[in-house]
Amino acid sequence: MGWLGAALIENFAKKGFGVVINYILDDQAEEFYRKLAADIDQSKLMKYKADVANREQVKNMFDAVIDKFGRIDILVNCAGINRDAPFLELTDANWDAVVSAHLKGHFVCSQEYAFHNTSRQGAIITIGAACGFAGRKNGANFCSAKSGIIALTKCMARELAPRIRVNCLVPGSVKTREVIDRYKLETKEGLEKELASLPMNRLGEFEDIIKMVECMIDAEYTTGANFFVNGGQFMH
Repeated sequence: MGWLGAALIENFAKKGFGVVINYILDDQAEEFYRKLAADIDQSKLMKYKADVANREQVKNMFDAVIDKFGRIDILVNCAGINRDAPFLELTDANWDAVVSAHLKGHFVCSQEYAFHNTSRQGAIITIGAACGFAGRKNGANFCSAKSGIIALTKCMARELAPRIRVNCLVPGSVKTREVIDRYKLETKEGLEKELASLPMNRLGEFEDIIKMVECMIDAEYTTGANFFVNGGQFMH
């Protein structure tokens, strides 16, 4: 469970929605769950450990969610990892790990969502990245997976309509530790270089992402679309 999942779960839990924390790391998930449970009705909270690329684990997770809540309205696919390396140094293991967590994870979870949501309207939100369109150095595995997710979104949107909408969130430079470290934003030079690429002249905040996800959920006549949240850094 990364920064995006945590921010979205906390936002929707505080607004009274039933939420599910899917996780791999026990300590991190337990700490986050305790933090939420201190302020939120525990009947609205659930945590479930599952590898998003493992069919059996994901199916069991969806079964458990249905048992607790009775239905699943929205799926947000935000699991993923990075294993950056120059292309000529990229190993099969790091290629497989990243593509599995992102692309296969989106496929398995989205398909199981559709299997478990056979009679209701619903929505799937996928998570892309600008590098899925433009590429970047040292991220052939990550960029390829994100490009695949963008295409998968359109394929699912065509096949699952009109009952299930599928749209892709494409975040840009959001103020996270990963972005700060990758672009050396704690240095004057790194920050100035990044801000120069942003017409809005600031990094994205979690609230910017949350607002867009809420918009995507409410967009009842939109499917197969990309929703960019990047301060104008990448225009497509």
